[in-house]
Amino acid sequence: MKNTFFTFALLTFITIQAAFSQQIPGMQFSNYGGLYRATYNPSVIGGPKHKWQINIGTFGGSINYRYFNFLGENSLLYPLLVPHSTKELYGRSRTTGSLLNDNPIYTVSEIRWPSASLAIGKYQGIALQFRTRGFVQGNNLPDPIQTLYFHRLDTGSTPPTDQSWGNFNLVQQSFSDVSVSYGVQLLDLEAHKFRIGVTGKRVFGARIGYLNGSADRYSIRPLPGIDDTSELVIQNIAYESGYSAPNKKMRLSNLFDSDQYGSGWGYDVGFSYELGAYWNKSKEVFDESPEYLIRLAGSLTDVGSIHYRTSQSKVIAGREAESIIGQKELENISDKGPEGFMTLFPAESDTTFRRDMQLPQALHWEADIQLVKGFFLNLSQTKRYKRKSGAYMDPYQLDAFTITPRFEDEDSDFAFPISFIKGNNRPSIGAVGHFGPVFLGFSNVNGLLKKGGARGSMIYLGFTAWKLNRKKAED
Repeated sequence: MKNTFFTFALLTFITIQAAFSQQIPGMQFSNYGGLYRATYNPSVIGGPKHKWQINIGTFGGSINYRYFNFLGENSLLYPLLVPHSTKELYGRSRTTGSLLNDNPIYTVSEIRWPSASLAIGKYQGIALQFRTRGFVQGNNLPDPIQTLYFHRLDTGSTPPTDQSWGNFNLVQQSFSDVSVSYGVQLLDLEAHKFRIGVTGKRVFGARIGYLNGSADRYSIRPLPGIDDTSELVIQNIAYESGYSAPNKKMRLSNLFDSDQYGSGWGYDVGFSYELGAYWNKSKEVFDESPEYLIRLAGSLTDVGSIHYRTSQSKVIAGREAESIIGQKELENISDKGPEGFMTLFPAESDTTFRRDMQLPQALHWEADIQLVKGFFLNLSQTKRYKRKSGAYMDPYQLDAFTITPRFEDEDSDFAFPISFIKGNNRPSIGAVGHFGPVFLGFSNVNGLLKKGGARGSMIYLGFTAWKLNRKKAED
């Protein structure tokens, strides 16, 4: 008997329902980052550089080297498509890329909807932001299985193999949030400036799908009588799979209904301290560029949880001695997700999904050193905050230490973040350019240029408008 339980797993680790809390490469460190830095450290809203700023729209996601070969199969559309569509998702999913080398698998994407910040006098500011984010996390998925998904089972690109396996799990989770930030500058001396900020956020429209299982062995074998075609065979598989809400067309009013989607609350807090005023010697009247020698900052982001109490959730569990997956089944389940899997694979038990998930809580530290006027060297560290033991369904941010050389002024930024991500055997070298209202950034340019190493890179494209908060000229 041919069953297709594992095709849901293959779909889950590749597809993205909606967006990620990975920060925009380089922009989160800029003194002119405004809204884009506020999601990393809300203290930037206090004593802001902008009188007002509007994020017209920002799109981002983790892609692989195939993305530029198949621009029509745009993985950046996943935040909108996956929860509410089944059209050609298999092809689109194969342009996404993991930000980690091998295990675990980690793919993400993000949409920052139109948002705005406003200065309140010289020392205070507020911001209102809307975001949609998503995570796909997978543990213990062997390379041959990833290869057959990306290169298909009917192209002759999946060599035969027979290997032992073990425990594995895959989780896809997406959610949106609306947040309000407030920042204030508490200290404004010539060589000392101190700011704090806080953000409160309402989480809504959350959806999760998952697979947790174990298998004795898997094999990829040629299909007799058909050239260049193989099939995947799994031996002695036990599994649990579920989702919090079925796939259905999007209605804005439904996203706020806790009976249909998960919801919750969260918050961010942050501070920054600027020391020194060395670079004010040659400033012009309207030059608002930073004067400090070093900026020290810390923040705690996405502290909170998502509560799933939906009425149409479903969880099944079962066991099979053998399952065989071909290309047709792979595409069918990849397009339809866990619902397609459940119609083809029998369940020994059937229940509902009622759980609480942490938001991707993270602790951030940074030191920003101004080496010459307008040129900075930023040292930053991000760590997962209060990880729960065994909570494989919780979304999270990657542990990373980043060194970022950066040029900045009020109209443009150029940054080259070099990230040492826990789990990768080589650094990720990124680049971001901000030119007036447009910015484009990558977190791992070297991962896009070759197939080896870290196979994914965040890419961000955004559009913004602003007015600087200038001082008035003295008579």
